[in-house]
Amino acid sequence: MFKIKYFLVSVIALSFVIAGCATTAPNILTVQAGPGGLSSKKIEVNSSSLARKLDFGEVSIRDIGAGSGSEAQVIIQNKRKKDVNFEYRFIWYDATGFEVSTSTAWIPATLAAKEARGFKSSAPNPNAVSFKLMIRKPHPLTDMGT
Repeated sequence: MFKIKYFLVSVIALSFVIAGCATTAPNILTVQAGPGGLSSKKIEVNSSSLARKLDFGEVSIRDIGAGSGSEAQVIIQNKRKKDVNFEYRFIWYDATGFEVSTSTAWIPATLAAKEARGFKSSAPNPNAVSFKLMIRKPHPLTDMGT
């Protein structure tokens, strides 16, 4: 009897450890711009639970003026029948794959049930030719000792 209880406690403890180590990596949409707009896009799913809630939709890229670069808009769709909270960020890259973003902070967002909305970002300079849009589950704020 003691061995069975010990075994069950061990299994439960192991379950908590595994759940605690679950991936927190974001889901990523990688977009390569080409002449006149979108050249290619690729979706990397790192959180299947988030992928069940949110979908990357249509991608639009437009030139915002001579020497100013591009602006991108990505539609994100809530597939659930209730609100979904998440965080997102855009990171822009030049033709060599070097990051050219000036700000890569995570931005909190909420989509209502079944809502689809466009999320926009402007290239930080005309050399930006691709971007990644990352979405993740909300992370709690932490005290940075300030």
